[in-house]
Amino acid sequence: MLGALIGSMRAIPISDRAIHPFECAFKVTVLLGMAAMVLIPVSAVVQRFYMPNIGYSICSELEGHPTMWFTDWVRDPTWCVRGQSLEWVNEQARTSVRN
Repeated sequence: MLGALIGSMRAIPISDRAIHPFECAFKVTVLLGMAAMVLIPVSAVVQRFYMPNIGYSICSELEGHPTMWFTDWVRDPTWCVRGQSLEWVNEQARTSVRN
């Protein structure tokens, strides 16, 4: 939307001084979007390395996974039961905290 706005402002004879803040906002938006795209795979790699260090196990058996690459992390590996939902795992965690 910002690109369309800048394009229409360039098509209409408007001073560069009026367009400059919109162009700066557009550049910042593009850079932030690129940073977010780079951080998606970086965060996945960081999860794979650091989640086991703080006591979590990978669980890809729970129901409701959108793709085969999607995994949940559980504190107790016995909670990773095929066909159970994430809500069931959360209930197991709440009952173990009470005990």
